[in-house]
Amino acid sequence: MEHLKSGLSATGQTRSKFKMGDITATTFAEVLPVMQSNINGQGINCVSAKALHETLGIETRLTDWIKRRINEYGFTQGIDYQVAETLSDSNLSSTKSRQQMKHDYLITFNMAKELGMVERTERGRLIRQYFIKCEEALHQVAPIVTQQLRNELKSRLKVANYFKPMCLALELARMEQGKTTLPRHYSNESNMLSRIVLAGMTAKQWAQHHGVIGNPRDAMSELQLEHLSYLEQTNTTLIELGMDYHARKDKLTGLSQKWLAQRMEANA
Repeated sequence: MEHLKSGLSATGQTRSKFKMGDITATTFAEVLPVMQSNINGQGINCVSAKALHETLGIETRLTDWIKRRINEYGFTQGIDYQVAETLSDSNLSSTKSRQQMKHDYLITFNMAKELGMVERTERGRLIRQYFIKCEEALHQVAPIVTQQLRNELKSRLKVANYFKPMCLALELARMEQGKTTLPRHYSNESNMLSRIVLAGMTAKQWAQHHGVIGNPRDAMSELQLEHLSYLEQTNTTLIELGMDYHARKDKLTGLSQKWLAQRMEANA
C-alpha cells in the first residue's frame, strides 16, 4: 500500500503518513487547503503547487515537475498560476542558520484538476474530485462571499481615503518645523501602523509571510482594514495636535487595544 511522505502542512504542523484508502475530503482539506490569492489583480481561489506535489506523491523535484507540466500543457503565468516567494524560518538554535527564499506556485482550481488528472493515478483522480467538490461548495456560498467582498471593498476604500490626509498632515507638520518630508517619512508612518495591526510585521513582511502577491492590503481581512483605517484617521489627528512619532506610537498602541476590545464585545 502506497504512503505519502511526511511533511509540513500549511500551518507548519507535521503531517502524519496516511494510507490511500483512508483519504477523505477532510484529509484533503488538511493537506490541500484552499486559499485566496491575487492573480493578475483578481481575487482567486487557489492551492499550493507544493502541497499538491506532495499529496500526489510525485518523486520528481517540485520545480522540475511544475515547470515541465507548465510547458507540456500551456499553463500561463498570471492566468493559471502565480509564483510566490516566502522567507524560510531561521533556526534560532544555530548561529550559522540564515533565512532562505522559498518558492511556491499558487495555482487555480482548473490547473490543479488538470495536474491531478494527467498523473493517471487513483490519487490524482481523487484529488480532481476534491477540487470539483470545492468548486461546488464555493458556488453555494457565493451570495455570502459576495457580501463579504462588498464589506471588504468598503473597508479598503476607507483606508485609501484616510491615508492621503495622514500624509498631508505629516508634511504640513514637518514644514512648520522647517523640515523636508522624504518618502521614508511616509513609510515610517505606514510601517508603524502596520506593525500594530499585523502583529509586529510591516505590510511587506506580512505579505511575504503569507505568500501574498501584489498589494498586501488587497489580501487583508475586513477587520484588519477597519483597524488600519481607524489608526490612520487617529494618527492624522495626533499629528495635527503636534505629537511626535514616539508619543503617537505609544498612544496609538493603547487606543488600538481598546478598539479591538470594543469590536470583540460588539461581536460577542
